Amino acid sequence: MKRIVLDCDNTMGVRGCDVDDGLALLYLLGNPERCTVEGLCTCFGNADIDTVDGNTRRLCAEWGLDIPVYRGAGAPEDADTPAARFLAGICAAAPGEVSVLVTGATTNLLGARRCDPAFFGNVADLTFMGGITESLVINGRIMDELNLSCDPTATLAALASPAAVTIACAQNCLPAHVTRELTERSFSADSWLARAIDYWFADMGERYAWDGFAVWDQVAAAALIKPELFEPREMDVALDERMLSVGYLEPAPAGAPRATVSIPVIADPQAYLADALAGWRRGCERLGLAL
Repeated sequence: MKRIVLDCDNTMGVRGCDVDDGLALLYLLGNPERCTVEGLCTCFGNADIDTVDGNTRRLCAEWGLDIPVYRGAGAPEDADTPAARFLAGICAAAPGEVSVLVTGATTNLLGARRCDPAFFGNVADLTFMGGITESLVINGRIMDELNLSCDPTATLAALASPAAVTIACAQNCLPAHVTRELTERSFSADSWLARAIDYWFADMGERYAWDGFAVWDQVAAAALIKPELFEPREMDVALDERMLSVGYLEPAPAGAPRATVSIPVIADPQAYLADALAGWRRGCERLGLAL
């Protein structure tokens, strides 16, 4: 059983912005035998902090969730925020027991360390969605990395810390590709989920001529609570802020400062997607949302 704090840039429901932070949270809620979500921290990334924080509170109210929401950083220089103080406090109160899942910018982590220098030693582990191992090309168009690169200083601090780090990098998330046809196998066209993600199918079609989208952040959530769905891989990543400023996870050259991180690979994409859909369905059932 994992105790989890989700640190996110949730924009599920905001037109023009992605839905995968919300899908990651819904998946966690659909697996109560594996985890409890003890807090939500918001951060800039998919949108500005006012949009992200307000939207996260709106979604929690719509779902009837009583999970506390803590407003986080609106820019890399924002250090002393409610989210940073919460992260530092909950991990100090239970050293080695709380996992932090980061699906947006990494700034709140550095803020937590500034609140408590022992933060990275107190956290059970850190799981990120983000980073690229090469240019991410979707139907001839390059997709920018928008998580680890948002605050490379904070990302570097996290990677260089004593915390155990897992990174669901963009390339390894591509097999988690969801289409309308796939979701229709588990949800009706007028279900809450189908209505909530419909605009993102259209958006990805217009931007990348994609017949669906990768559920990036949900991959990181699954890697944290269901490692059996993945093949474990390790990578020595160069601790280079210049490379991290574009989200590039550079294999550490000989003699370079490095951190060894876990880079999980989806073992069976079909089994993975079946589990994701089942988790979303259980989450909807738990929340009383239309199926």
